Amino acid sequence: MIRQSNIELLRLLSMFALLFLHFYTHSLLPSEVYVSQIGFWKNFPIVVSSLTSLQVNIFILISGWFGIHTTSKKIISFYLLCAFYGVLTYLLSIGIGNSFSLADFAISFMPFSAMKGWWFVKAYLFLMLLAPLFNKAIGNMSRHEFLYVLLALVLINSFFGFFFKQEINKDGHNFMQLMYVYFIGRYLALHLNVERQKLRKWTAIISICSVALYALVWLFNDNYLHIVKPSTFLLRNNVWSLFNSIVIFLFFTTIRFESKFINWLAKGAFAVYLVHDSIWICSTWYSNLAHIYAENHPAIAWIIVSAIFVVYFFGVLCFDHLRIVITNPVENKLNEWCNIVIERIKNLK
Repeated sequence: MIRQSNIELLRLLSMFALLFLHFYTHSLLPSEVYVSQIGFWKNFPIVVSSLTSLQVNIFILISGWFGIHTTSKKIISFYLLCAFYGVLTYLLSIGIGNSFSLADFAISFMPFSAMKGWWFVKAYLFLMLLAPLFNKAIGNMSRHEFLYVLLALVLINSFFGFFFKQEINKDGHNFMQLMYVYFIGRYLALHLNVERQKLRKWTAIISICSVALYALVWLFNDNYLHIVKPSTFLLRNNVWSLFNSIVIFLFFTTIRFESKFINWLAKGAFAVYLVHDSIWICSTWYSNLAHIYAENHPAIAWIIVSAIFVVYFFGVLCFDHLRIVITNPVENKLNEWCNIVIERIKNLK
């Protein structure tokens, strides 16, 4: 698949936004210093988070837009990517003072099973495994049948899940949410028929108004109503979050430009998530960020944190190309063996 720079730019921006969202939810919200604040510097992170809470849905909309075409090579590649950073971050945790455990070291090689955390990794693997069935079903649906499926998914995920907290999808952190958004992405790719200039105009207007309104409602609730916890607005199965994700995604589909540099950087985007949210180092990462916020004036703290994020972000993006050099020979060999096994199975009588 030829990479489209407009979509790759959206992927990079979404991943960078994820850093700020995790900074808010994992470093600021648990912080006594932040909780005790009032006024602008307590509201500022809420506004930032309201602008950066859409990235997971956007990632899956991208997958749905292009379609996931699962092969053994892609599954092997995904495993090696996750296992590499599982092992690397475990070794980093040893380097910063954690004690070595042979059991934990072995677990770091098993990102899909024994290793805790990385909910998105496991959910995306399930989506990859079932994508061929989903794609075949979607290919045989009429537009009206597809709309019925989407309506059913809205009821299951955003009505029963978000509003009534049914276990099938009570917070948007699961496979069901990814399947839900993947189907939306496929529908947009197959059935959206709007002239590009009009789509760009209206999605730009709606994006600005909707996200601004999102931030205002969040601020108003946090300061005056106190009806729900602020984190409720971050749930991915929230219809409003989903709507904003779709509109922003569609706006980027209307932009046309090509950049080899953007495409090169975007290859390492997923590594940014894997490293900073690894169970082996995330607690140290988040506690240090919280310490920076506690020890400095909020304005200075935000400048320092932003600088750390920029260095970390581009550092990991570049480092992942070294990782590719290391894992590609292993990937090719494993794929070769896998193809031999598949051929032998096919030839069984």
